[in-house]
Amino acid sequence: MNTAISWMVLAYYAVLFTERVQSLIRSLLSGQGLFRDGFHASVNVAVILSLVVAVMLLCGWNRDFWRSLFQPSVTPDYAMLAITVGAILVSGMMHTDFTIAPVQFVSYGFLILGMILRTVQVAGSGHAHVFMLVFSLIYLTLFSMAIPVVYEEFSLGHHVLFHVVESVTALLLVGGFTWMLRMVFLGQGENLLLWIPFLIMLVLDVAVLALRWTKTVNTFVLIFYGLSVLTFIAGKIIFPLLRK
Repeated sequence: MNTAISWMVLAYYAVLFTERVQSLIRSLLSGQGLFRDGFHASVNVAVILSLVVAVMLLCGWNRDFWRSLFQPSVTPDYAMLAITVGAILVSGMMHTDFTIAPVQFVSYGFLILGMILRTVQVAGSGHAHVFMLVFSLIYLTLFSMAIPVVYEEFSLGHHVLFHVVESVTALLLVGGFTWMLRMVFLGQGENLLLWIPFLIMLVLDVAVLALRWTKTVNTFVLIFYGLSVLTFIAGKIIFPLLRK
């Protein structure tokens, strides 16, 4: 199972990395430039830094991950692997020129499959509550979908404020996702109903939606925001009953 999980994570990394690099290259070749204004400069710098850090982490601090691809008996350093996943996810949250969203969703699909396999592996150990593991995984998946992509919106009179708020929101929620993903990978994903990531999402997602409400409603984020909130509340009611 460790080998299957590692291949899913590698597929996520490879697909997302390739999509992000092609976006940067095509932006350069188009003549539009990476730094033509404050917004594009910030998102492209964020993508470049994200990719550099992710490569450094994957190549320098994930030795057992590479071994686990071919040796089933080897367990990767799941804590470091989760951090590496979070590092490259930052790049995926930046909407750059020539972004290919369907390809990004394919990469996220591989990551979700890896999360599912790890949950099945932990559930099979008999040391965790299966319902809570599955419920927490569902919540984490919904939470990940509620992370807003950083889009340009120059039509707003307060576009600078909007870009700052959505960027901060995306970065903080990627951090929260990475924190919970680390718990899943370490076999500690029985209860991911953590207050800090939830409250950050609860407040900042509303701020992002509200600042652009008069122009465009981000239906995707709105739907998954609502589902995440409902799932969190339901879990907070159900989990204590399961422990009795």
